[in-house]
Amino acid sequence: MVDGVLLDSSQLKAKVKGSRAGAEIAGMSYIGYEVAVTQKSLHVYGDQCNADIRDEDFRYLIIPFESIRGFELKDLSDRGRTLEIHALEDDVVLHSEGQSRLSENLKRIFLLISKLLA
Repeated sequence: MVDGVLLDSSQLKAKVKGSRAGAEIAGMSYIGYEVAVTQKSLHVYGDQCNADIRDEDFRYLIIPFESIRGFELKDLSDRGRTLEIHALEDDVVLHSEGQSRLSENLKRIFLLISKLLA
């Protein structure tokens, strides 16, 4: 069973954990997530899901940068800062739920992805 991002720290550019924050990963809603950035991809892990997931593949998503078609950072009144990533096959939405530290970390991830895609 997967329990978090499966990367060695030497491969990471950044890693953020939203333990009590919401996320939508490939159409499934989660409470708690981890997101990690490498030189060429984004790794997203969803922690707790209300649905009965028999296939663990839904919890861990790897998005190569070449498949990212768009991404945006938004400030939503009900969910706080939100990072949306639109890829060829799947979309990921990460919420800060009003947590100021997590909000700043999502901004850091957004800026890092912008730099790596430039």
